[in-house]
Amino acid sequence: MSDNEITYLTDVALLSVVFQAGRAEAILKAAREIGATTGAIGYRVNGFGARERLGVLGVAVEVEREVISILVATDQADAVMDHLYRGAGLDTPGAGYIYLTPLEKVAAYIPKSMRERLDAN
Repeated sequence: MSDNEITYLTDVALLSVVFQAGRAEAILKAAREIGATTGAIGYRVNGFGARERLGVLGVAVEVEREVISILVATDQADAVMDHLYRGAGLDTPGAGYIYLTPLEKVAAYIPKSMRERLDAN
C-alpha cells in the first residue's frame, strides 16, 4: 500500500447535534469525555419555521443555531448519542436535537505510520 493511497472507512455514522448558538463548548466537552472527536466539524446555521408559526411571540425564539457533526463507529453510536444528548442538555424545550446518519463509505487519508499501528492491534 503506497503512502498516498485512499483509506476507506466503513461501519461509521455521522452524528449531528443541532443546538442553540453559544453552547458548542458544552457539546465538545461531552464528546471529549466519551472519546468521540474524530472528524468533528462545527458550523453556524439559521433556522426557520418556528418563528413564523408563533406570530408575535416569535421575537422570543432564538433561530440562530450551531451544528456539530462527528464521525462515530456504528457499534458505539447509541452510547455516544445518549451521552451527547444528556451532555448538551437537549432534554429541555427548544434546546435542540440530535440525529444519526448511517454512512456507506468514508474516504480519508491516514498516514502509513498510523495505518501500521492500527494493523498491529
